[in-house]
Amino acid sequence: MSKITGKDGWVRYGSVVVAEMVEWSMSGFSQPVVQKDAAFTDTVATYEAADVGDPGTIMFSGNWDPAATTSQDALATVCAAGTHLTNLYLYANTSTFWRVGSGGYIIVTRAQAVTLPRNNYGKISFEGQVSDAAMEKVGTGS
Repeated sequence: MSKITGKDGWVRYGSVVVAEMVEWSMSGFSQPVVQKDAAFTDTVATYEAADVGDPGTIMFSGNWDPAATTSQDALATVCAAGTHLTNLYLYANTSTFWRVGSGGYIIVTRAQAVTLPRNNYGKISFEGQVSDAAMEKVGTGS
């Protein structure tokens, strides 16, 4: 069994590595369910898939770099415009990454969320809503 740490991970927007990112996560795909109406003789609840699945959200964060105009600032512009991204990649290592599936896109819903503590480096975070397709893993996973 392979184990992967986050130390080799990064985030890419197109061909540009998003500067200073140290962490990323995905909420994952979820399928909402509803409880079926119980029949008179039922003793256990029965559930069914309801509506359509939710492809989830992504989040990534790292050190704030005010000079990162081609990555951190570019994502803020994308967020403000409501642009549909198909070229945002979450790398686990050089051979494994996640991207939105064919026909899907990511809308950046939060950008430049900066925290500047008095006794440490500034932090920045980004969030995105995945739409129309789930995230898919590409690569060997090792």
